[in-house]
Amino acid sequence: MNAEVLKFLQNYGYWAIFLGSLIEGESIILTSSAMAAAGYFSIQKIMIIAFFGTLLADQALYFLGYLYGSRVLDWIRCRFPSMNPYIDKALNFLMRYQNIYILSFRFIWGVRIISSVIIGSQKISLLRFASLNFIAAIVWTVASCMTGFFIGEALLYTLERYGWWISIGIISTVLLGILGWKMLKKNKNN
Repeated sequence: MNAEVLKFLQNYGYWAIFLGSLIEGESIILTSSAMAAAGYFSIQKIMIIAFFGTLLADQALYFLGYLYGSRVLDWIRCRFPSMNPYIDKALNFLMRYQNIYILSFRFIWGVRIISSVIIGSQKISLLRFASLNFIAAIVWTVASCMTGFFIGEALLYTLERYGWWISIGIISTVLLGILGWKMLKKNKNN
């Protein structure tokens, strides 16, 4: 790896991981965990940072929803009309399965960021949300970090065993498969 890139990672890598975990961290967490498999980061540090980042972000968004509830949702609905189906879906699921929703929303693509706001806006108790959010943050952190780490291990193994060209072919095939699956899923929903 380039010396400048290594220096950047050493100086700012963990901060970037923290900021990524505050937002919608899967891609940052998966990538950094894969890089940990190659020795660029510590997987333990990534797990700690990811846990606190996701927990802090979701608690802050919960308070935003709790304090400003319907105003925040109305603002989001007006500014981002494409979010309306996600908001409606999240509200319906939350009303029917509160505990399951709180434990699982960070694993559902498209509703993660808005979910804590929605939960807060529905005045779910702080103790209930905080305790379930804590459990879900642990599960998400371990699952995301270990998935990324194992992907990194698999990539390293493939590179060592088969070289660059075959590795690039395998990675391209997997990425094209994922892209194709997402396109089929999107077309099915339309």
